Amino acid sequence: MDLSRHKTLGFRVAQAVRDHETASRAEIARYLDVSPATVGRVADRLLSAGVLREIGPRPAKAAAAATGAAAATGVAGRPSKLLQFNPYIGSVLTIDLRETDVRAAITDFDGRVLVRLARPLTGGDTARSLAELLDLVRDLLAAPRSGPAVTSIVVGAPSIVDAEMGVVEWAPSLGWRGVALQQLLAGEFGLDVLVENDVNLAAAGEYWKGAGRTVRHNLVFISVGSGVGAGIILNGELYRGATNAAGEIAYFITDVNVLRDNMGQVGNLKNRIGRAGLVRLAQLVAHRYPASQLSAMLNRSEDYVDTASILALAENGDPAAQIVYRELVNILTIVICNASLVLDPEMVIVGGPDHWNWTNLIAAIQAQIGSALLRPVHLAPSELGSDALIMGGAYAALGSLGALLD
Repeated sequence: MDLSRHKTLGFRVAQAVRDHETASRAEIARYLDVSPATVGRVADRLLSAGVLREIGPRPAKAAAAATGAAAATGVAGRPSKLLQFNPYIGSVLTIDLRETDVRAAITDFDGRVLVRLARPLTGGDTARSLAELLDLVRDLLAAPRSGPAVTSIVVGAPSIVDAEMGVVEWAPSLGWRGVALQQLLAGEFGLDVLVENDVNLAAAGEYWKGAGRTVRHNLVFISVGSGVGAGIILNGELYRGATNAAGEIAYFITDVNVLRDNMGQVGNLKNRIGRAGLVRLAQLVAHRYPASQLSAMLNRSEDYVDTASILALAENGDPAAQIVYRELVNILTIVICNASLVLDPEMVIVGGPDHWNWTNLIAAIQAQIGSALLRPVHLAPSELGSDALIMGGAYAALGSLGALLD
């Protein structure tokens, strides 16, 4: 999957080897539908550049199986040496921009985390929050760590993003509009910079290293937390849409009256099942049921309400909290059913706060769906949690190797 739009044959060969973990030249040729001689020449160049490395032939049993499969297609021969992507060719600094804070990590190209850092962000003040972001990147680059030099910066923004230009078009939670983030970071640090929607990067991370690693072509990742969004992978490629707005499911229409409520700035679903929406519903329900455990919990929580605690009360049988839980399940069921009917993905992955009980939540959604749709829906919880975006950044950064892939 190419998030960088860098599509030279060198990139495609390097990406294919990394996706397969180990592969022979002949296997990559068949996978890419390119002549073995051409793949051989490109692979040799990538070996010389240090992007790939040879690790010897397959173990005997696997080699025999591969030789048998090749013989069936008439291309049998002596086992060739396996290729492997070199994850130490560089390091990637990935930034996860959130509503009130920023989290970042430096990883190698296999997603191994070398160092992390997190800081609060000042919402609603573009100049101040950008200065805070630059300070975090400086400190992270200066932090002691092992591993190779950083070759690229990848940013996941809670916004519609023009990935071609690296512009954050509109991030309501941060108050950013038309921020040329790629230009700012590249100018400040002299590194290759990729700016992408945050859920798109998380979808890439799950596709590569998480619940979607067995998916061949089509996947939808749905994220619920402070907001609601989706990342869509079709035919092995990230789908951004005609105007980079694909996956903005916070604006899903659940009723025609929503169109008259002018929800364009925040989004219908964010208002209903984003963190603030769930807390608001819980407060309304608690007011109606003052003797409930939910009401008692909210009375104790003066400054911050933990949504996981609301859901846990529901799972433990509190009737008031169960009203909130049903709203979350019902809305997610609608989203998942509609996305499945339109896109027919191999898998729908659902994720969000690490402390939610996703196993129970997905079981409740699956029970709602039952066998009502034309095709079964393969639902799975995120395996990477809050690290999905960080893994997506490592995956997306391959194009930053630039001339090494040409």
